[in-house]
Amino acid sequence: MGIKYSQTHKVAFYESDTRGKMRISDILAVALQTSGEQSYTLNRSDTWVYDNFNLFWAVVEYEIHLYKLPEFNEVITIETEATSYNKFFCYRDFIFKDDSGEILVKISSTWVLMNKDTRKIERVVDEIVAPYEAPKVSKIIRPHKYLAVSEEASCNLAFPVRFSDLDMNGHVNNARYFDWAVDQLDYDFRMTYEPKKIYIRYNHELLYGNHEFIQPVFEFQGNTSCHIIRKDGVDNANIEIVWSKISEED
Repeated sequence: MGIKYSQTHKVAFYESDTRGKMRISDILAVALQTSGEQSYTLNRSDTWVYDNFNLFWAVVEYEIHLYKLPEFNEVITIETEATSYNKFFCYRDFIFKDDSGEILVKISSTWVLMNKDTRKIERVVDEIVAPYEAPKVSKIIRPHKYLAVSEEASCNLAFPVRFSDLDMNGHVNNARYFDWAVDQLDYDFRMTYEPKKIYIRYNHELLYGNHEFIQPVFEFQGNTSCHIIRKDGVDNANIEIVWSKISEED
């Protein structure tokens, strides 16, 4: 395992939903910010990677376990470490804890390095990842196998790809995909159920374009909602969310 890095974070009003729980998209955003700050302390910031290799980091998969959602004004600790890497993939974990040390959220993530000009995945450069001290392995972690979505899957809404959706790498911020998916679900459902496990796979970059719209489709299979973020017939991302009914204690 690699070098661990941690920081505290107070859940802000703008990160909280109508139930006072931290939004999933903000959990992902804070996780990415935490890994970015570790990279900066190791002299491997996004700017350094770009200036020296014309590359940037991109997440291609998340596995998220939600034991208890952080709440508004709660002070939490986020721990992260690069766990291993191989020729093309780097693996990193994030652990969110409350002030007593109880685990609230665990995120396992898979990353790649992409060329800024060609937008193609490139081999992992040892010089870039060496300071994290994660072991180099030959094994590729087997990705989650997503449920098939039928041709009758619903598409309730279409969303524009806005300039404000883009991050510094020029593509849609990866937390935005989750919001597109769950915005298909109605208010009563969201007030009654909350996610317990989430899988996200990014298949293709979504870039900005005038009058560009994505059309997410979804269907339920038991207590799992299966989502595809689709544009012009291309499946840009797959998302699966396992839901649990909210208890009165929550």
